[in-house]
Amino acid sequence: MLSFVVFSYEDIYGVFGNIDRRRLYEWAKKKHITPVIKGVYIFSEFEDTKGLEFLIANKIYEPSYLSLEYVMSSESLIPEAVYTLTSISTKKTVVFDTSFGNFNYRNLKTELYRGYELRKIEIPLYGKTIERTVKTATIEKALFDFVYLKKGLLTKNEILEMRFDRNVLAALNKKSLRNYTSLSNNRTVEINLTHIFKHYDIH
Repeated sequence: MLSFVVFSYEDIYGVFGNIDRRRLYEWAKKKHITPVIKGVYIFSEFEDTKGLEFLIANKIYEPSYLSLEYVMSSESLIPEAVYTLTSISTKKTVVFDTSFGNFNYRNLKTELYRGYELRKIEIPLYGKTIERTVKTATIEKALFDFVYLKKGLLTKNEILEMRFDRNVLAALNKKSLRNYTSLSNNRTVEINLTHIFKHYDIH
């Protein structure tokens, strides 16, 4: 059962059947498990595990995938370190402030909920490791999501403030960006992406 790492009552139900929800309260009181948000828990021995926050981000608000500033930062498209885990969901926009970090979810319409991949991470477990996957946007989709969720045309100053890395920007798959833009049927997104690349003299 420890292989769950991050789990809900429904996960436990799938293993034990009709277990009383009060059992989870008892486990939490004995510090066997730690609540993340209402209805989602981790086993206490995983509290300081590297990579745990990615599993939490995918689990506490489903469906969702990591994207936006967090992915752009981790892929070196922008220089700033981003400590809030930013994600995309088909559900309403929401923020969770937990003891494991801040998790920010932005809404995107269903037809644009794509462009993510399953990235493998390893979680230490009693001297061994277990492999899990995390839904994470490609760098192109993270940029598209960011621009799509911006309201109106980007100004030159706004583009400057993002401090995009020109080399990373130039290496992006332009066809993927065009496909997402076409799917969105959003002229403003198309113009904003064009302005970004033009600013960095990328054709």
